[in-house]
Amino acid sequence: MSAKMKMIFLLAFFQPLFLGLSTGFPGRISIHRTKKTGCHCLNGGTCRSHIYHQWQSCICPKGYIGQACEIDTQTQCYKDNGAEYRGTVSKTLHGINCLEWNSLSVYSKPYSAYNSKAQQLGLGKHNYCRNPSNEEMPWCYVRYKNHIVEQFCDIGQCKAEPSSTCGQRKEKKFKIVGGGFTGTETQPWIAAIFKYSRRDRATFFRCGGTLIHPCWVVTAAHCFPDSQKPNDFTVALGKSNSNETREDREQMFEVERVIVHKDFSDSTGAYENDIALLQLKSINGGCSAETQYVRPACLPPWDLTLKDGWKCEIAGYGQEAATSYRYSQQLKEANVQIINQRTCSLEEYYGSLISDNMLCAGHPLWKEDACKGDSGGPLVCEKDERMIFYGIISWGDECAKQNKPGVYTRVTRYIDWIEINMSNNPPK
Repeated sequence: MSAKMKMIFLLAFFQPLFLGLSTGFPGRISIHRTKKTGCHCLNGGTCRSHIYHQWQSCICPKGYIGQACEIDTQTQCYKDNGAEYRGTVSKTLHGINCLEWNSLSVYSKPYSAYNSKAQQLGLGKHNYCRNPSNEEMPWCYVRYKNHIVEQFCDIGQCKAEPSSTCGQRKEKKFKIVGGGFTGTETQPWIAAIFKYSRRDRATFFRCGGTLIHPCWVVTAAHCFPDSQKPNDFTVALGKSNSNETREDREQMFEVERVIVHKDFSDSTGAYENDIALLQLKSINGGCSAETQYVRPACLPPWDLTLKDGWKCEIAGYGQEAATSYRYSQQLKEANVQIINQRTCSLEEYYGSLISDNMLCAGHPLWKEDACKGDSGGPLVCEKDERMIFYGIISWGDECAKQNKPGVYTRVTRYIDWIEINMSNNPPK
């Protein structure tokens, strides 16, 4: 064996030690999040730092493997030309098994695990198809007639994902205090939540809500003061009248799960963390079907802040005035404008009751507002030609009262909470 081949053999033999595998090394460990400086773990992996050794290993989340959690075990296709493909297909179109990217056979090739950009290119101690050279699709090295050659892999291209239709609608009517009656085609994300009363043996309208996903509705936590039993509730989508049923438009669901924010409180005289999630009971893994009457609103980016005076809409089935004895029954919508935090925290408004988890919106002439029965419903604001779910109707001093605007749960403060709860509770 030549000196060069001996060096290559030793490099391949000791490579696991150089790359920092965790097996075989006892000792104390500390765990920190991947965002911490110096951690090399990818795709949400947690970095395990060995205090007495100068190397790290990764604890990978479900669906990922590899030294840096760089291999996606669930993806079944490639996007564009597959330059970002990190799946586990390892056969070519000719049915030949791929060679390992760290094998001695490909050591001298331009793309291998020994390349200085190997991790960035997806190359490592595996034989999965990759496209480090930006060819038309993923490929790998194979041994063919005593030669090492490149061959394209037996893997399909992902179908183009349909663009999201959240926050879009067929109709928009600007002309429930001072507002106008409307159909659900103008507010297709509105949900009507009903509760069954065992005492009365009847079902009553309880609160509004906002559809954000085929299987999930966001509403207000204070709508559930005495019961969180899913069987007590039903949710109607596409409902224009709370007392009538239009089978050609409406979709009715039982509730799989009620998740009320654990820090919800009314101890200050205002509702803090006034948010809850309802998981709709799926049918064969699916929930609501998208129509012109049923469509989710878009969740906002966590850092979205709309300026003072930004025009928004509210909708609900509540009272038409603070002195009303009955709810509207017919869906109504109204226009309000964002009121900045400083103004709403003035003493003549709500003073110290307003927290960073809340926002205020009202009509410039105090003619339109949410009212009793509208709780949990949406405050949606147009941005980039879509309706963004920006607030949850929460509380206020009477309805359409001067200097007493509606107070809403600020949805941007709860994006992580929403997404974590949805991902932890997939449809059954």
